[in-house]
Amino acid sequence: MIKLVPVENTEDLKALCVQYGIEYSPYVHAYVRADTGPKAQCVFSIEGYRVELLAVEMQEDDPLIPELLIRAVGAYAANRSGYLFVVKKEVGQPINATLKMMGFEENESEYSGKVPMILKGHCCHDTKNNEK
Repeated sequence: MIKLVPVENTEDLKALCVQYGIEYSPYVHAYVRADTGPKAQCVFSIEGYRVELLAVEMQEDDPLIPELLIRAVGAYAANRSGYLFVVKKEVGQPINATLKMMGFEENESEYSGKVPMILKGHCCHDTKNNEK
């Protein structure tokens, strides 16, 4: 089981921002993997109704990991009035296939979707659910 936790310490959050070249603000948040498995983390911002995934880093190729991170960000945002979910095409690692599978729409420079629609349904990479 993968366990993600929000980064609550401001200094740790600022360090993640520096690591990914992101300007720190009170709107920036992050999730990191808290169990003993390979590294998985993401940095995102929530400002008003807009949530934006700013950086993603994973040390394994399991397609469930990016989906888990995206769902965690979506759930976090939904509980804080986040509605429009935006992901720039360059967020550190290739997650485009996962974004498309989850219902994000592709534009010139980003993917976007509505948080309720992104969180709707079963795990996209669950073959049992996809065979029905």
